[in-house]
Amino acid sequence: MKITFIAIIVLLTSNAFASQYSGCEDPNYNAYVEKRLAFYEQLYKESYEKAMVELKENPFSSLDDMEKELFLYRNTVLSARFDSEEVALKNISRFEEIDEKKSSYAKSGNMPHLTNIAKGWLALNSGNTEEAIRYLLKSTKTKGSPTLGSFGPDMTLIRVLYKQGNKDAVLKYLELVGAFWNTDNAKRNIVVWRKMVKNDCSIQFQFYDTTSIKKLGL
Repeated sequence: MKITFIAIIVLLTSNAFASQYSGCEDPNYNAYVEKRLAFYEQLYKESYEKAMVELKENPFSSLDDMEKELFLYRNTVLSARFDSEEVALKNISRFEEIDEKKSSYAKSGNMPHLTNIAKGWLALNSGNTEEAIRYLLKSTKTKGSPTLGSFGPDMTLIRVLYKQGNKDAVLKYLELVGAFWNTDNAKRNIVVWRKMVKNDCSIQFQFYDTTSIKKLGL
């Protein structure tokens, strides 16, 4: 019985060590992150394709104001990523026009955040990284919203900018979004990401990173 107990302890211990990474340069860790990022990318594409199918059945002009705003909230950034520049700019303008009609009190903090992220994507897609960073940081100049406060800011643009080596811009973005994204979970995530950035780790910019950082021994 004692031997069995010891064998179980050894097995559990070895499994625990097996789940650890040797560091941020560990090929297994980097392969895991790349796989996760590819998974997110596929989800984004499928989501936008689905939205386009639905839009054929119910054209934008036929939607009421609330439906239009919801469509643009969900798809303005995706349009900038996957559509032509002409279509993307049209969706950005639509979002801005809808918000412009509202009173100052009713204006949403979602619009300035998402439209600037969308403009950042357009700049990045055209090869203008400096302009993309400018829009990234401009996107944080928002009063926030219940949605941004709960689910957080857009993380799609910083994923690519970070992979391209723009660490300072990513760190500044993470600092600035704390003004409107400041729940306990948000603060924990930001601390984790800042530490990972400073250690040149591959990052998902998802809550899964809070588990990865433990396995990395940071």
